[in-house]
Amino acid sequence: MGKFKKVEIIILAVLVVALAGVMGSKVLLKKEEPVQTKKVEKPKEPEPAEEPEPEPEPQPEPVEIPVDFGALKAQNPDVYAYIEIPGTQVSYPILQSADGSVDYLNTTLQRTAGLPGSIYTENINSQEFTDFNTVIYGHNMKDGSMFGSLHSFDNEQFFREHSEINVYMPDKAIKYHIYAARWFDDRYIPASYPLETPEGRNQFLSDVRNIGLTPAYFNDEYTPTEQDSLITLSTCTSNPTNRLFIIGVRGETHPAAGAAGTEGEAAAEPEAAERKSPS
Repeated sequence: MGKFKKVEIIILAVLVVALAGVMGSKVLLKKEEPVQTKKVEKPKEPEPAEEPEPEPEPQPEPVEIPVDFGALKAQNPDVYAYIEIPGTQVSYPILQSADGSVDYLNTTLQRTAGLPGSIYTENINSQEFTDFNTVIYGHNMKDGSMFGSLHSFDNEQFFREHSEINVYMPDKAIKYHIYAARWFDDRYIPASYPLETPEGRNQFLSDVRNIGLTPAYFNDEYTPTEQDSLITLSTCTSNPTNRLFIIGVRGETHPAAGAAGTEGEAAAEPEAAERKSPS
């Protein structure tokens, strides 16, 4: 073989090797190219449906107040409310001496001393009837006046047939549902129970239910809790050491027709003295 022939073979071999290297690099580069993945879009969450606005709570209908408070206050400015119990003779103004200087148990609406006195609350209670227990006092008159006719509730049939007490104020009318009519002892409620505490309130409710005397009638439909507002009508009985309690649970409150309906401030609560319940 000639010299030039050998050179051609060598050059050809080098070219083959070089070509193979280039082809291998292209294959390698192709293999090393990253695989492009298709981007998957996250499905959109459905927008929450708009909640309908709550229906406004029905407002109590205004009522006419069947009491001439102007005339009553002209007789005595301590008049602040009026109580009426259908089926009884109870239809009287309620008085309260703001400073406690007037004993309305033995002072009339006209501020004359003596019987029959007045229907009244003590200034330990607010004049807005928002306390847990507003105690309303009145004499047990033999002719049935003042709180004398409350003894109609000594009869169970009468108790079952008469279950409402109406309290009127210049700016509102409050209906109470009668829960209990029972004889009790003559303890002074504000001094006997810490009614500013849940424990004291529950103790009062428990004692009314369990340790009073007979007669005792209850309407379980209106059983109160320590969160309710009560009125307790208190009067004497034939036994001087007992009292008759008529207990009402606050129900519907209606604004006076044409009244602004402003709430008064609660009266200051003096410390309760140790004494027996007024009658």
